Amino acid sequence: MISDLLRATGNHLWQTTLSGLGAAALTLLFSNAPAKARSWIWLAVSLKFLLPFSLLLAVGSRLAPARGTSAALEPAPFYSVDTISQPFTYTPKAIAGSVRSSLRSPSTQTERTILILATALWLAGSFTVLCAWIVRWRHIARALKGAQPAFDGLEAEILRKMEAARKFEKPIPLLLSETSLEPGIFGIWNPTLVWPRGISQKLSKSQIEAIMVHELEHVRRRDNLAAALHMLVEATFWFHPMVWWLHKRLIEERERACDEAVLLLGSEPEAYAEGILRACQFSLESPLPCVAGISGSELKQRVRRIVAEEPARDLARTSKFLLGSLGACVLLIPIVFGLIDAPRVSAGLLQDASINPVFHFEVATIKPSKNDGGPKTLLIMPDRFTALNFPLREILMFAYDAKSTSQISGYPDWVASAAFDIEAKEDEATAAALDKMPRDERNQRVRLMLQGLLEERFHLAVSHETKDLPIYALVVAKGGPKLKPSPAPVESDASPAPGGPPKMRMGIRLNGPGNLNGFHATLDMLANGILSRMPEVGDRVVVNKTGLAGNYDFTLKWTPENMPPGANEADAGLSSADNAVPGLFTALEEQLGLKLDSQKGSVETLVVDSIDRPTPN
Repeated sequence: MISDLLRATGNHLWQTTLSGLGAAALTLLFSNAPAKARSWIWLAVSLKFLLPFSLLLAVGSRLAPARGTSAALEPAPFYSVDTISQPFTYTPKAIAGSVRSSLRSPSTQTERTILILATALWLAGSFTVLCAWIVRWRHIARALKGAQPAFDGLEAEILRKMEAARKFEKPIPLLLSETSLEPGIFGIWNPTLVWPRGISQKLSKSQIEAIMVHELEHVRRRDNLAAALHMLVEATFWFHPMVWWLHKRLIEERERACDEAVLLLGSEPEAYAEGILRACQFSLESPLPCVAGISGSELKQRVRRIVAEEPARDLARTSKFLLGSLGACVLLIPIVFGLIDAPRVSAGLLQDASINPVFHFEVATIKPSKNDGGPKTLLIMPDRFTALNFPLREILMFAYDAKSTSQISGYPDWVASAAFDIEAKEDEATAAALDKMPRDERNQRVRLMLQGLLEERFHLAVSHETKDLPIYALVVAKGGPKLKPSPAPVESDASPAPGGPPKMRMGIRLNGPGNLNGFHATLDMLANGILSRMPEVGDRVVVNKTGLAGNYDFTLKWTPENMPPGANEADAGLSSADNAVPGLFTALEEQLGLKLDSQKGSVETLVVDSIDRPTPN
């Protein structure tokens, strides 16, 4: 959990930083555009801090339809997207079992200590930022407590005139304050113009009009709401330098946008700039960032810009379309990637019992196993199914083609521990019909027959649910795959012709703990049939997302996380030269050019609604 949290936070901050750099390049492209366009770009980057791309990916994966095939080819762009957008995705580096056992508890305690200290530091920083704002807010609110509403007089007359010119439907309340605060809009949902009473004596009528237009533009743009949202970003991500850089950019562009609106309405630049200087000279205090005033931004540059530059006109249609398209892409691209890349494919359970004809076992014996702790055997013969010393949970997993124990829930404790011996025979007609089928279809029929046997003898009742669970995605490592394609296509599983060549082997053979060979094997076989059942993956489903089709021959050796009792290197097929064999995650990358990425995926699960111990034979 700690690793997942740190990884997700790191990826989110990295993605947001890239968004900020992209926005900076975009504002250069729109450097001659109106300031309101750039202010919206910076606001979008600010809000990106509050909207992780993982949420948009999750939306896309939710919209993805369930797919029945075992895997879908993943286009090459997904590799670069994963690498660039998620650089902190953690690939565990397994170490020797004895070393891991000695380090596990201290490592976990160290991680917890680091997490506690980091959380305490983050809370302290957030609390400090919030307290600073609250103190300033209370100070200004106390200063405005004695302000009086103005319904007539010069200021009210000018305000109503400017509202009519700007086509405001709802009048803005006007408060006359005895303080030396600068003119500003106070409030978010019900904005009020606060006007220092004495400032009107230092300004001409045209300057008052220009300053009031400036403030009304803040209301029209909802700048106080935007500033409040960025304040939330600052309180949450106070440790990120880009947050404070964005603060300056937002203030600069919002003031520039209001200045441009004033000048476009016909105010004289020199008179307006002089009015701003007089207002700043009159004011002794600066408002909160969420109080839109007349000062703000770099005053010297701002006055020079007002006097010397021609205000930018509205964006051309082409520029509006480009800017809107880029904004839509930022939202839609993660959703589309989540839709296409949803890891639902390889986690489906076998539940289609409507295939005709439906076969059944003719006779079956089920007994509690007496070989406790002994070897387990599961065989599918031409005329029978045999499972010896198999825990019932593993029999359930085989019957429903579950890849991981995380896909089965709701069962009583004895299901995980009680082992049984099952001998089930088919009648001659069923055996003959199954023998003519391709191997995959035959195995599917046997699983369905086993489901019926479990329902009959164990009174099994199940339901199916789809859950978002942690998974591992099998992907190509940065150096590329190191797999050897099989030299010839896999032949039919049917019996060879008399005198013809023997049938080709196809599958993965476990030579012992930490040692396997693949013969004409697909990566679906490796992910679903082998890796999903390894203790190193922690009961997660492993989904093949390499995008590699075809069959491969390969050898994989690794140091198992928990070597079975009594096992040694010889049992595992490891020689004395293999003393430095790494753990599973590292071995996959070094030997096969593959790696396991931790992700979340939509996984079909089996819920055991009821189950009993088997009825007597």
